[in-house]
Amino acid sequence: MTDKTMFDRPLLLQNASYYSAGEMHYGHLLLADGKVAAIYDELPPDMTVDADFQRYDATGRLVLPGCIDTHVHVREPGSPEKEDFLTGTAAALSAGVTTICQMPNVNPIPHDVASLEVTRQAAANKALCNVAVYAAAGADNTREFAALARAGICGLKTFLQPGKSGEPQYITVAQDDGDAELCALLAAGKSAGLRCFFHCEDYALIGKLEQQAHESGQENYSFHYKTRPNEAELNAVSRVLAAAAKTGAKVGIVHVSTVAAAEAISAAKRAGADVTCEVCFHHLFFDDSWLDKFGPYAKCNPPLRSKADVEGLWRFVNDGTVDYLGSDHAPHLLRQKQAGEKHIWLAPSGVAHMEIMLPLLLSAVKSGKLKMERLAELISENGYKAMGLYPQKGCITTGADADLTVIDTDVTWRFDHRQMQTKAREACRLFDGMEMTGRVEAAIVKGRLVYADGIVDYQSAGWGDVLTCHKNQWEGI
Repeated sequence: MTDKTMFDRPLLLQNASYYSAGEMHYGHLLLADGKVAAIYDELPPDMTVDADFQRYDATGRLVLPGCIDTHVHVREPGSPEKEDFLTGTAAALSAGVTTICQMPNVNPIPHDVASLEVTRQAAANKALCNVAVYAAAGADNTREFAALARAGICGLKTFLQPGKSGEPQYITVAQDDGDAELCALLAAGKSAGLRCFFHCEDYALIGKLEQQAHESGQENYSFHYKTRPNEAELNAVSRVLAAAAKTGAKVGIVHVSTVAAAEAISAAKRAGADVTCEVCFHHLFFDDSWLDKFGPYAKCNPPLRSKADVEGLWRFVNDGTVDYLGSDHAPHLLRQKQAGEKHIWLAPSGVAHMEIMLPLLLSAVKSGKLKMERLAELISENGYKAMGLYPQKGCITTGADADLTVIDTDVTWRFDHRQMQTKAREACRLFDGMEMTGRVEAAIVKGRLVYADGIVDYQSAGWGDVLTCHKNQWEGI
């Protein structure tokens, strides 16, 4: 593991076209001691570049503040055979991501400071990039929220479903009369100063539709999206927004997948609600025909939606309703996915596809669906703001952390799953042959070039920091 007390020789990015704080700039970026040490319009004449610095020529490349993926499922602790922090962060780097936000559905569930530390230590030992951690939030651990906040979590995460009988509700909350449990959870989150993030699906409706589909024999691949209709998402989103209005709590809706849900969130924002909206990139590029064709390999929750929803979500991406984009990178063993080839409900949900997120989004910029400045806000700025890490991260300015993503926006290439870093690459063959425009050339973490030209520096295991989020709230910074 790399000694985190040591820093490499200063790194100079020459001829960089870079984005920062809403604008594009040009200059030379000097990175030293993990920070952006200086930004030059022109290099000083007495600077002996090759002797004093490592040099990276960024001519013709775009440099962004290191991208953040707000929705990642590294399976460690609990199931490292699916993905551990070494391979998960390697996949992140090849995606241009220098900070991942780890979801809490692992084992042990991080529901208090002691269990949180298990995840944080696993990340500290292996992570190649920075890691922020969500804690679980359920009906039975609300008393832990204040301590979890002080431990530096990025937020609280809840699934809107009843827990298993006889087990503590550390990540779930039941639907009861008046939503008393949900409102109590939100009140505790508000008291702790944290935003509560929700996976929004109506599990009562889904269970009913699944039973009806089994009884009627409607069990082809469309089973998955037909039993999780748009209504299931909208019902749950409306429930969270109503409880947030009642309690005054800050909430976040993750992986919004339908126009109806986005419209509800947009209306709540206009009415003054403090709600963030995350869309995961697959809901902007892949419709339910991919489920019809690839079945378990395209199975995710919420499911891939209709073409109308895929196209309709772009309006909310561009009008500011959507705050940031994530991947919902969710690795599974190939044999687990194969179990759903005949009966799709037997396969776990999730796709380990973080590595194609930025290339697809760059393709959208090339086609005119998205402006580059807006893309930078969505993947390199706003997520850091939501996690209490901006402007130390998410901004290229003197004194900011030296986390950068270098992109070739013009190169055209075809995807091949064999080049992926994730352990779950074999389940990603459905994307093989897809043509993309734009590719990650390099990723820099704390001033160190940890990914370049398709090669991950695995010797830098442990170089990434486990982040303390919302420091200004708890440390007076």
